[in-house]
Amino acid sequence: MALKALFAKLRPLVAGGASAASGLRKRLADLRADPSADRLLALEKTVELQAQLNETLDVQITIVQVQLAKLRRTVQLLVIVLIATATLAAIALAAALLR
Repeated sequence: MALKALFAKLRPLVAGGASAASGLRKRLADLRADPSADRLLALEKTVELQAQLNETLDVQITIVQVQLAKLRRTVQLLVIVLIATATLAAIALAAALLR
């Protein structure tokens, strides 16, 4: 269920990141073909696209970190419950054996 929520949050960001990566690839191709005067403009556009892509990745990483923190708390709680259950089972077994 947590993964579905994570995928739902990341889906729009991945689509935006893919378009930014596509634009970046196109700008890099333009950079190779342009004369030197236009290369600077193409390079500036490429840097802008890279910044957009970096922002998208930062948001994705933040979402993943939040989801991992929630998952960690859940796993910690599960481990505590399992330890308590095992302890109670051991006590019940010991009590049954002593009778």
